[in-house]
Amino acid sequence: MALHQTLAQTLSWPSSYATCTARCSKVPARTPKIWTIMKIAIFGIGFLGGKLMKYLSNEFEVVGASKNSHDSFVKQIDATDINRLEEFLNIEKPDIVIDTIALSSYFLCEKDPKLCKTLNYDTAKNIAKICRKINAKMIFISSSYVFNGKIGNYSETDIPDSTNKYARSKIRAEKLVLKLKDALVIRIEPLYGYDEKDNQIKVGTNTFESDIAVGYPDILRNPVYINDIPKVIKSLIENNQSGIFHIAGPRKMKWIDFLKTLASIIHAENKVTIVDNSNWLLKPPHDSSLNISKINSLGITTTSFEIALNELRRF
Repeated sequence: MALHQTLAQTLSWPSSYATCTARCSKVPARTPKIWTIMKIAIFGIGFLGGKLMKYLSNEFEVVGASKNSHDSFVKQIDATDINRLEEFLNIEKPDIVIDTIALSSYFLCEKDPKLCKTLNYDTAKNIAKICRKINAKMIFISSSYVFNGKIGNYSETDIPDSTNKYARSKIRAEKLVLKLKDALVIRIEPLYGYDEKDNQIKVGTNTFESDIAVGYPDILRNPVYINDIPKVIKSLIENNQSGIFHIAGPRKMKWIDFLKTLASIIHAENKVTIVDNSNWLLKPPHDSSLNISKINSLGITTTSFEIALNELRRF
């Protein structure tokens, strides 16, 4: 009798209902199923982090954290401060932690190796350490630039072999993260899309308000529509995936053709200019394109450039 009364109180049913159920039915009363919402912490609320936070908030409890936060919904956390980081994650107790923190300019990484290591490796190391302590799944955002670009169409089983400082910092971080149970490493090609916060079309961190200098117009990429990344990550979470996954657009393009076509949406083709590369610090990989057959095998596809352009024209 006491058991059924307890169940009735848990379910907010009158005790007489539980008594009748126990007396009139041969089926024993069942303990109610308790549904919990998964909690996700996202570090680095920039172009990608903002998209992830907005999309994943529809189905998960999401908390954002960034070093320089001016948003009341985003906590101000410096991931290089491991004590503050641990305090934050112990309070929030997320099930999943997504790390988008990066110094993504490989030119800046060559100029400032210390900053490169701090942002691309040390922050990942700190987050991974706390994830292990709190038993949280870590998702680390990496890049196609871990490859030297000599062959292109890289799969998840290909060994990262680029030697510039940006790539080396990301490769070290990948290896560290993959030691964690159920961790995900997501390698992506250059991102493009609409940034609601800045009200602009972006390619990575660049906009067409300023000139985009192209030193190597013939390099090959399969750029990925940024709105695809949260959807793919959500699918990987729901399917309990781990390991390395590549996310890229379905079409390989010359960089200059991609930029000119994207710029044409806002009649800014003149902002994309080919420049002399003789004094450039570093030559980018020629073909960093990623093979996405692994996500395709899970029924996941990415948006074609043509469809993405049509969506972007609406903004």
